[in-house]
Amino acid sequence: MLSLAVTILTALLVMAPATQAATSGEISEAIEDGLVWLAAQQGDDGAWEAHYLGHDYRVGATGLAVLKFETHAIFERGISPFDPGYAYHENVEKGLDYIFSQAYIQPPPLTSAYGDPDPDDDGGVYFYDDYSHQVYETGIAMMAIAASNAPDRVVNVSGSAVNGWTYREVLEDAVHYMAWAQNESGTARGGWRYRPNYTSSDNSCSGFAVLGLGYAEAPAPWDLG
Repeated sequence: MLSLAVTILTALLVMAPATQAATSGEISEAIEDGLVWLAAQQGDDGAWEAHYLGHDYRVGATGLAVLKFETHAIFERGISPFDPGYAYHENVEKGLDYIFSQAYIQPPPLTSAYGDPDPDDDGGVYFYDDYSHQVYETGIAMMAIAASNAPDRVVNVSGSAVNGWTYREVLEDAVHYMAWAQNESGTARGGWRYRPNYTSSDNSCSGFAVLGLGYAEAPAPWDLG
């Protein structure tokens, strides 16, 4: 019986068609198709939708979409994501403008038991659609702002808390906010939760906080240089 099973299995393997790896052209085509689809999902206000259990996560979804368009421009096209010749430059601009429209100021002082999270004593900046998820969404917003590779570009969003600021100024204060928001005591120490200075930490929130800080610190072209 075992011999028969081995024989049948061997025959099936021999008859099975060989799997062909995708060519570089096919991979590029799939990426382009994905970008076209992603661009079509953007709303008139510049945001991408994300809802779960009655909560909105549009800042987070928008930041991740913008990040993809930015890295595609820089690494695949070798141009600025704001270049008028880039097919998705308007998606990037509108997406970032939406993120900036959801900016809030954390007033000083930002104090910590471990160092000074706000060395210029001007407070911090954070982003969110849903108050209970501000750390998570701020981390993603930081990634998108950093990957724009445009430190001197000025926010031009009427009514935004950061209107008139340069991208670098916004990112610096977001870094200060994130450093202040880190948990400092007990088993939660060193991590982040959805809201700042919480009583527990969460690996998902902590991961996005660290990614935001990592993008802010990374050398060009990943950040603002």
